[in-house]
Amino acid sequence: MDIWISLLNGAVLIGLIALLRKSLQRIPVGNVGLVERLGRYHRTLTPGMSFVMFGVEKVAHRVDTRLQVVPLQPVRVTTRDNHALNADITVYLQVQDPVKAVYHVTNYVGAMEQQAYNTLRVAAGQLDAERALASRKEIGASLHQELARSADAWGLRIDRVLIDAIDPSSSPQAATVTSHATPGSAGPAAGGAGVPHRPLRAEDPPRVGPYQLLARLGEGGMGTVYLGRSPAEQPVAVKVIRGQFAQDAAFRRRFTREIETARRVGGSRTASLVDADPAGEPPWLATEYIPGPSLHYVISHHGALPSPTLYTIAGGMAEALAGIHACGIVHRDLKPSNIIISEDGPRVIDFGIARAVDATALTRTGHVVGTPGFLAPEQLTGAAVTPATDVYAYGMVLCHAGGLVPLADGQPIESVLRLLPEGLQELVRGCLAPDPAARPGLDDILTRLSPPAPHETNEWLPPPVRTMVDLHAGTTRETVRLHA
Repeated sequence: MDIWISLLNGAVLIGLIALLRKSLQRIPVGNVGLVERLGRYHRTLTPGMSFVMFGVEKVAHRVDTRLQVVPLQPVRVTTRDNHALNADITVYLQVQDPVKAVYHVTNYVGAMEQQAYNTLRVAAGQLDAERALASRKEIGASLHQELARSADAWGLRIDRVLIDAIDPSSSPQAATVTSHATPGSAGPAAGGAGVPHRPLRAEDPPRVGPYQLLARLGEGGMGTVYLGRSPAEQPVAVKVIRGQFAQDAAFRRRFTREIETARRVGGSRTASLVDADPAGEPPWLATEYIPGPSLHYVISHHGALPSPTLYTIAGGMAEALAGIHACGIVHRDLKPSNIIISEDGPRVIDFGIARAVDATALTRTGHVVGTPGFLAPEQLTGAAVTPATDVYAYGMVLCHAGGLVPLADGQPIESVLRLLPEGLQELVRGCLAPDPAARPGLDDILTRLSPPAPHETNEWLPPPVRTMVDLHAGTTRETVRLHA
């Protein structure tokens, strides 16, 4: 018996030694290991020998904390006179806070690279080719300053930024514009793509009314949306109507109605109208500019959003719709591209087809107003449009944010609802009721969202989306600063 006890003790001792050897890990000098436990806990390890609980904790990342030399991919920029230049950039950086660098930003080098490209495109877009070629040091200093502003949020220190070369491309290239506005309109939007601003073209006006135009935000069928600066040096989104529409008296009446609608709608969850001139040559309106990508862009690049984000979007959209409906207005075109994800929550924009509650769903026989996929049944049949119409679209937006792909014919709605957090499934099921009278009102929705829930947190955005918002805000600051 004593022999068996001795053998057992020996086996236990050998197991403990093996476990100790597994738990002791050497962290290389100049590197920091981030340890995860059960997927929720993390801590920072210093170089040297460290104890990691085997089977419970694991070293998830190693981050080099020494000074790094990061050559960025060459970027093509377009100057004010529509010449294409190639720029080579090298960034010297150091990770100061490895937890921020890894957990708060999905790819800190990618985030820095994207902001560098955006800032460089904006800077080059303000200069003609000859001046840009001669301003390499000045542009590099501006780039360093802008990156340094964002670096702390990413856990980085930017030591210096060098523009190694700015060379002419093989042929001139006209500036291209990615449409950020709603198709068929040019509603003032706050970004909505990876590059939120594009340089002005030679044919663009330098000023509209009292607003200096700084960059293009997007282009739609009826006009162009610009980033503008007010006399008080505040950013605004300026929608300028195309000349052919400006000559149409019926269009001017519709545009005037759009301005009146936007003037009536207010609140912290919408883009407030700042100024407008429907009788101008050309007609224009200016709204508050909200830096941030559209929900459509976020979903298409990030995929399904986590529970805290969905709850915050649900609450913010409900607040916005409640304010819109209180003004006697039905939005009629609520969809992800008309929702901007800003730092302080979602904002609802674009009231181009919004109408009074007593308006019908059809503007002319057989023509349905709205966007397929978000149209309530009554919009398809030509029945009266009511606030319940927006509630249906509200439910569909949450389904898309939760991971919805287009439904196949006959596919039950239950297959969509299970993608949502349990606390939102019943709410969205009610919003998608075929009978408008069976859908919950906005007061009911807000009441059901009001109890303490997982969404009540400062970190409501996942790291990749937080980076998108930061990039839009940083590019806006740089654009306005360059024109100060």
